[in-house]
Amino acid sequence: MKKLKGIIIFLLVLCLPVIVSAQESERVSKVEVTGNERVDTAVITNNIKTKAGDGYNLDKIREDMKNIYKTGFFSDVQIDIRDAEKGKAVTFVVIERPPVKSILVSGNKKIKTDDLVDKVKVKTGAVLNIEKVKESMDEIRKLYSGKGYYAARVTYEIDYGEKYDATVTFVIDEPQLSYVKKIAFTGNKHFKDSTLKGYMQTKEKGIFSWFTGSGILDEDVLGQDRRNLEAFYHDKGYTKVQVGVPDIKISKDGKSITITTAIEEGVVHKVGTIEFAGDVIVPREELLKKIKTKPGELFRTTVFYEDVLTITDIYQDMGYAFAEVSPTTMIDDDNHIVNATFNITKNQEVYFNRINIVGNTRTRDKVIRRELKFAEGDRFSITGIKDSKKKLKNTTFFKDTDFKVLKTDDPKKVNIDLNVEEKPTGTFSVGAGYSTAEQVIVSGSISEDNFLGTGRKVSLEAALSSYTNEFRLSYLEPYIFDKNISAGFSLFNFKRYMDTYDYKRTGGNIALIKPLTDDVKGMVKYRLENVDVTDIDASASTYIKEQEGTTLTSSMLFSLTKNTIDDVMNPTKGVNTGITLETAGGPFGGDNYFVSIVGFYGRYIPIKFMDSSFFIKGTMGSIGGYSGHEVPITEKFYVGGLNSIRGFRYGEAGPMDENDEPIGAKNEMYFNFEWIFPLYKPAGVKGVLFFDTGAGFDSWSSLRMRTAAGAGIRWFSPLGPIRLEFGFNLNPKENERKSLFDFAIGTQY
Repeated sequence: MKKLKGIIIFLLVLCLPVIVSAQESERVSKVEVTGNERVDTAVITNNIKTKAGDGYNLDKIREDMKNIYKTGFFSDVQIDIRDAEKGKAVTFVVIERPPVKSILVSGNKKIKTDDLVDKVKVKTGAVLNIEKVKESMDEIRKLYSGKGYYAARVTYEIDYGEKYDATVTFVIDEPQLSYVKKIAFTGNKHFKDSTLKGYMQTKEKGIFSWFTGSGILDEDVLGQDRRNLEAFYHDKGYTKVQVGVPDIKISKDGKSITITTAIEEGVVHKVGTIEFAGDVIVPREELLKKIKTKPGELFRTTVFYEDVLTITDIYQDMGYAFAEVSPTTMIDDDNHIVNATFNITKNQEVYFNRINIVGNTRTRDKVIRRELKFAEGDRFSITGIKDSKKKLKNTTFFKDTDFKVLKTDDPKKVNIDLNVEEKPTGTFSVGAGYSTAEQVIVSGSISEDNFLGTGRKVSLEAALSSYTNEFRLSYLEPYIFDKNISAGFSLFNFKRYMDTYDYKRTGGNIALIKPLTDDVKGMVKYRLENVDVTDIDASASTYIKEQEGTTLTSSMLFSLTKNTIDDVMNPTKGVNTGITLETAGGPFGGDNYFVSIVGFYGRYIPIKFMDSSFFIKGTMGSIGGYSGHEVPITEKFYVGGLNSIRGFRYGEAGPMDENDEPIGAKNEMYFNFEWIFPLYKPAGVKGVLFFDTGAGFDSWSSLRMRTAAGAGIRWFSPLGPIRLEFGFNLNPKENERKSLFDFAIGTQY
């Protein structure tokens, strides 16, 4: 046995070089690709895992072959394996699919061919890729779904030409228009279906669907609706809510769609403990006052993450530009509470170094810099950047502004790159409009809000209508002598035609405006105008006949206003309030002696329901003569109309003479309440429900509040702002109209 073992060991030793040599030959010596003409070799090799020098593995090579085929560029892939001097030579032999000669669409009537071709992933001249063809089919279906044709069927046909090319035809079977008829929920125990629907962009078909587009199903929008519902529940304390994938069912006739969403609400969680960790350099009590999340209250996710931003802003306003706040939460399911911790890392304190302005080809640098709330060398402040962005937006010179914070070689300094995108600021228009108050309006204007890039405003306006004629030239210097004071003047000629008389005002004014804070402004204005009351009808009242003649008004006006409205073109939140005192005659000369004071307060309150807002406004004013003079009829308050109490014509909610001609009031008081909601967001169409109350009156004993309510539509159309409002007089007097339709389109004067 010992001799036998020895012989075996001896033979193994002799065979060892042969075994080693065999193992070395079982390696891949090289990998090649042949047969491809249009497809770049790199595209193929990126899908091959087998490399030269790797051990020879036939399963791995077969997997590479499958991966090449999956690219969709080839009709066939073969493997050629041959013995080489240093191992196996592997060659992938590919047969390319033909190039795409043309792309056709058939069967489409509801959507233009060009719009469909834009969605196609396959391109002419490229190698035919079946996967791209299938992706194109999905994109076409999505386009049809977005138009309301949810049951559209799309197939494809490929015709191979004689020159080894292919024509791809997408065949569409267009269904009839499908509308969402019903949106339902299951499992929602604490919130009604109607409440949940309000947080969805997908809507059921209604009577205004032809205008608003409601009832159309878009799967991408429906996916966002699912996230919106989760956010709604999270904001109500349901931290573990589960909103299922909506179940979509189409009726047999293809006309209606039912959407059902399953919801597992879970239980409400409240806020437990609130802790701050890390670089807590601000007293804990101060941080607790700044944040909205409070112990014992509902744990609201949106509020919690707003608090993260609030704490970040606090640190960034202290100079820590790169401060980080990482929130963590621990859910205590037994006690239904959420314990929150804000982990703070302040990082390096920094200062503003250079401010680089880019993109202003027309507006001068100093016009932009004077709107900034920070300067080079100041300690970093994120509030300064945000306020600067708001101020630049309010100039109306720019479409967009973008502040970028850039690190420098000095860790204590950062550069600011301010990229601005300018927009046209000059306008020239000639047009016509109509309103129920003015009838036909023919208007024209030429204006420049950023004259020669200096920020100066110049405008010349004219308007002619059935009731008024007006011509006005205005100029405003925003920073006189490079000081933060605006100066301007206006020259005007205005004529109004009343039922029993006409009056004309010719003159001008000059004003100084001083910003006292970012939102508060003070103004001093001097007005000088000639007032002429003419063409008095024989049937006019004695009071109106007494107004005939020409008088001169010389007055000083003082006003204080505050405006925090977020967007003057599309306001949703903020306050606009002010008070104005004007005195004429006396030391200022002229024929008319009076003192007037007017105050107003308006506020927009955003609400989440339908992404809408409330608007409330109150206005009060009083005017009186002195030194034995009466108040001119042209200076009195005329309450009633589109801008005061709707449902009444101009001045009808105040004193009237025996001919039912408005004669103005010495006092005014009215309140407006509105709910403004979107009707069709893509076009900016909004609806409004309103309630107005108030009156013009000469004494408190004669005050009789008038009330009106109604609804309307508002739209910033290409023709200008459009308002359609129908008001109902809720307490009409005898022979007084019960309702009034106010309609205005185009520029209003």
